[in-house]
Amino acid sequence: MKKLINLTALVFLISVNMANANDETPNEVTKKFWNAMVNDDLRTAKSLTIRSKIKRSSLLNVKLKGVELKEANVINGHAFVPTTIFFAIPIEAVEDKECNITIDTELLKIEDKWLVDDIVTMESYNTALRKGLASCTTKMLENAIGLGKEQYEELQKKLKKSFDIFGDTFEDSLKSIKERLKKSLKELQEENEPAPQLPEPQKVEKI
Repeated sequence: MKKLINLTALVFLISVNMANANDETPNEVTKKFWNAMVNDDLRTAKSLTIRSKIKRSSLLNVKLKGVELKEANVINGHAFVPTTIFFAIPIEAVEDKECNITIDTELLKIEDKWLVDDIVTMESYNTALRKGLASCTTKMLENAIGLGKEQYEELQKKLKKSFDIFGDTFEDSLKSIKERLKKSLKELQEENEPAPQLPEPQKVEKI
């Protein structure tokens, strides 16, 4: 009888724990998922997804720093959690520079349990990260211009070496900053151009 009571209690505890796990909200699951990604804990991250397709992509070579979430939008078994992801570029010269991107972490409710749609979410992450890297490196290069030519060229070399793995990302940044500089230079030249000289009024003798 005592063994039966103990077994019944054990089954009850397991049932309670499973019920609690199933009661996790989309925001709670999303928070766990991205915290695992920040801590490079792929096993935990995969356990919170539908297909366990999370891979150590080359784009994960950025250093994830943390996340901020807004309240989920839940529609017919789908949840969309606005997620701001903070990251840094692993280059000594700019290691303190923090960048961020914002995406929707998408979840589906499967057997009363919220799970991250890993394929859709990671596609959104990769796309946003490419754009975020281009924007962030552009700002870095703009700031480096004020430090002088040597510092600018040194940072340019380090960024180019780091972003070889990102395809056209760095070239896009350079193209963007060159266009901005060209525009700024043109505006500066226009400001400094002398005003057109009007002809002197001719004196006319009164009749």
